[in-house]
Amino acid sequence: MDTDILVKEGQRLVRYLDDSKLRPLGAVWVYSSDTSNWKLWIIPSSDVTDKREFYRIVAQTISEHRTDLPSLDVGLVEFKKADHPAVKGLGKFMRMEGIGAVTLSNNRFNGFFLPDGVILRMAV
Repeated sequence: MDTDILVKEGQRLVRYLDDSKLRPLGAVWVYSSDTSNWKLWIIPSSDVTDKREFYRIVAQTISEHRTDLPSLDVGLVEFKKADHPAVKGLGKFMRMEGIGAVTLSNNRFNGFFLPDGVILRMAV
């Protein structure tokens, strides 16, 4: 999928989720060379610990904003906790409280290799 589309729709989703209970602390598109696909890692606020609730809110938000998010589905989104090694490393590497787009390539954070990624927010 075109990374420009991923970034634009990912940024829109994060904005919509800001108005939900999730209020993402972080959002990063991560490319997996093993599966050859992109996943949007979302680190929700500390209020959200239940994965079922997380995915329900994400699915509902995507459904409600289908015209603005035509390429996204809940299967592209992945729940990540703030204590995940890569998230902790990214949080030390960069702080971005707003919404942006910072491209990474061939990086290792706390022993976790990220071949490609695009940080949309990192306020962990």
